[in-house]
Amino acid sequence: MPMPFRVIIGLCVAVEAALTLAGLLGFPALRQVAFLYGGFFAQLLDSWHGLFPGQPITMFVTYGFLHAGLLHLGMNMLALAQLAQELARVMSGRAMLLVYGVSQIAAALAQAWLAPGGAVMVGASGAVFGLAGALIAYGFVALRRRNQPMGPLIRSAAVLVALNVALALMVPQIAWQAHLGGAVAGALMGLAYAARGPRRRRR
Repeated sequence: MPMPFRVIIGLCVAVEAALTLAGLLGFPALRQVAFLYGGFFAQLLDSWHGLFPGQPITMFVTYGFLHAGLLHLGMNMLALAQLAQELARVMSGRAMLLVYGVSQIAAALAQAWLAPGGAVMVGASGAVFGLAGALIAYGFVALRRRNQPMGPLIRSAAVLVALNVALALMVPQIAWQAHLGGAVAGALMGLAYAARGPRRRRR
């Protein structure tokens, strides 16, 4: 796994560990403060004023390092580790980091567009779905070039869509809009990367 993703996972784990520990020590409000200052609020792009100058910009980065609990963190980090490991086989670390960053921004923009009045959004899932979209899109192009069957890839894509739909139905507060935005952005970047043809990967 490329080092930047080890750092991202480490930071997400450290932040959640600190907020969980604060709650156990009797300071649960610290999580709410972190969400207020680092979460993504679509309303800040419209009529709301930030708590500090630049918050409407910084929240596009900070929301991805905050999670709603250990389960939320665990699901995202396990998926991130697996996807990063698989994508590293076909894409350079820099390209993967670009996909991750752009997908996180696209996920937030999709959330703001499709759910402008929604609650605060936190979590890395939009960027994670971006990596998944990139992997599937790249795989689609690679298989077409080799004239190989696409059944496994189609099943992977179907599982991704089904998981997103199921999460949205079972957990209404899940930001499916962000998942969609991240996946679309990642898929487009995966197609663009694959269109360049095979190149020597550099880390």
